Amino acid sequence: MNPRVAIVGGGWAGCTTALTLAEAGVAVTLYEASRTLGGRARAVEFEGRTLDNGQHILLGAYEQTLQLIDRLHPAASPDQLWRLPLTLDQPPDFSLACPRLPAPLHLLAGLLGAQGLSWQEKFAAARWAHALLNNAGTPDQLTVSQITRDQPEKLNRLLWHPLCVSALNTPPEMASARVFRDVIRSAFGGRNHHSDLLLPRRDLTALFPAPAAARLSELGGAVRLSSRVTALEAAADSITLRTLDTSTCHSHVVLAVAPQHLAGLAATVPELEPVRLEVSSYRYQPIATGYVQYDPAFHLEKPLFALAGGPAQFVFDRGQIYGQAGLLAFVASAAANLSADWLGQAEAQLQRIVDPGPARWRKSIVEKQATYACVPNQPRPSVLTPHPRIFLAGDYTAGPYPATLESATLSGVQSARALLEKL
Repeated sequence: MNPRVAIVGGGWAGCTTALTLAEAGVAVTLYEASRTLGGRARAVEFEGRTLDNGQHILLGAYEQTLQLIDRLHPAASPDQLWRLPLTLDQPPDFSLACPRLPAPLHLLAGLLGAQGLSWQEKFAAARWAHALLNNAGTPDQLTVSQITRDQPEKLNRLLWHPLCVSALNTPPEMASARVFRDVIRSAFGGRNHHSDLLLPRRDLTALFPAPAAARLSELGGAVRLSSRVTALEAAADSITLRTLDTSTCHSHVVLAVAPQHLAGLAATVPELEPVRLEVSSYRYQPIATGYVQYDPAFHLEKPLFALAGGPAQFVFDRGQIYGQAGLLAFVASAAANLSADWLGQAEAQLQRIVDPGPARWRKSIVEKQATYACVPNQPRPSVLTPHPRIFLAGDYTAGPYPATLESATLSGVQSARALLEKL
């Protein structure tokens, strides 16, 4: 039979897989359970306003993701992402800015010029970063807390541990040191611009999933929203998908759902049992994003600031980034055990920097299973499965990054290419 591929899951991994296959001339149908594409990085509506289910930052090292966005927005790429050299401002305690020097000299210069650190702390940070970038022997079983235990307490509190929480969405006492090292190397060990921060200037669905689906439709593919796949039936030469009201036959299937949703689909396919058991050990971490509307005339001095003392790590000025005047977004990563008043506490953190005045409205969005916990010796399956017609795609599959948009898009391309090799 001619290849007719089903992609189950319309997040960033699923959309990347579908687009890559369609551009290779394969007939593709994309199934998404919700009414909005994007998965755990998507647009949401609140009282007539377009928000995101989580505020995201992309790194300049995310080359696969950035290349996909550029391809789908060729005429207006600067309008999609706001590129900023890496700067971490946490008034009044700490500030780090990396100058435009060749990597990794820009990181070392940024550390030596950081405000809020003593010279002893600056040299300790520079030595540690140099060793991390040049040491390939970080054991898999170590945590970030263990490899930073010799760093001054202030460095861990202001720099290394907040970076760990933001990059891995996992507390440092349980986060994988090897993965943290790989992220630091990707950002600071390659080219200077790899450490840049890129802030989305459109909602997350409009940034990539929606234009990817539009391109898929132009190429003859189909997108099925509000279409939850409930079961698979695998035969030697085909895969049947069942939704609540349809049953369709495909030559191949890519399961691009989050790992916590994989078990239900894998239950009826004996060949997928090893994969199901592998991901059953995963633990998950939440991410909370709190939106607070202040007077439209209010704005921060910069588009984002780091925040000290928890629960939030960052605050973003969506007036500067999105044109939503007076709207701030507070982000709390690894946000387990948040109090009901976490957003009020985050506003108190902001008071150390500026007084924004009274809030007009607040909205808290908590993704309870935003990412898997990135712990030492984390099992991560291949995009290939023991069934020759079933493939995986997602930020949890084997790759160099933790659960990020780059992991999702890299996995989508890898899954599509593995499938094309089978045709």
